[in-house]
Amino acid sequence: MSWLLEALEALGAGQRLMMGAVLLAGALYLFKVVKIGRLIGNVLSSGAAYAIVVLVGAGVAIALGWIDPNVSAITSQLSMAADTVWSAVGEWVVDATIGRLTE
Repeated sequence: MSWLLEALEALGAGQRLMMGAVLLAGALYLFKVVKIGRLIGNVLSSGAAYAIVVLVGAGVAIALGWIDPNVSAITSQLSMAADTVWSAVGEWVVDATIGRLTE
């Protein structure tokens, strides 16, 4: 690669050509980043739209009396899920954090 740069430099076009190539590569990577960002934004906005539709539908169904939500069952299930997650990863996170602090 260095021989190519030396040859281009001897011709007087080395630095200009290299600068142009660097700017072109930068533009290409920026284009890819924007493309990925657009994809992530589309996924998040679609997810938000679906969540809004589900929440509005649930609100209407509850308001019309079609569904009778049991708040105590919901909270007990959420509590059980939180306990399950904590028992699975909570102790590991605490041990890892304390291990890093004592080092």
